[in-house]
Amino acid sequence: MAFANAKPNTLALAALSMREGESLLELGCGPGCALQGLLRLPHLARVIGLDWSEVMLAHASRRNRLALEAGRLALVRGDFARLPFIAEIADAILAVNVVYFMHSPAAVREARRVLRPGGRMVLYATDRSAMRRWRFAGPHTHRLFDYNRLTALLIDAGFAADCIRIEGVNAGLGVMGLLAVARKEKG
Repeated sequence: MAFANAKPNTLALAALSMREGESLLELGCGPGCALQGLLRLPHLARVIGLDWSEVMLAHASRRNRLALEAGRLALVRGDFARLPFIAEIADAILAVNVVYFMHSPAAVREARRVLRPGGRMVLYATDRSAMRRWRFAGPHTHRLFDYNRLTALLIDAGFAADCIRIEGVNAGLGVMGLLAVARKEKG
């Protein structure tokens, strides 16, 4: 999983454009590889990784032990559709290869809820055209996305159409992906 997510994580981290004093929440942090990259930025105020899997959180904890001990990172077990956070706690949200498991717009609505006004969510998904070829990504386990379906999901979650930018990207190994940046409107 870390290998397959390396290029999408790099693309998504660049799209975040984190600024000094900002806080970030990663949805589906997995083994903590993207968190490790983010924590190299000394100017972030707070970084939180959320995952449902205790196994993944244990990996993320080991990988980012020093940041945890220093209080720069918090790891939380939780459900995308019911984030255990108060509203408007994050300036940015990172979600790489997890939208397939968000079984309704409620999960993206929750992400939008915890974003501060003007905050942004960066979401990466492998394009439906590539996912259809993979046996493990059937309709019983994964929701598949193309440009239109991803746009519709973000709009259904409350992001304004003019605050959404989605581009096709090469995710490595000839796999095409979708990189979305959705901004929460101010006030």
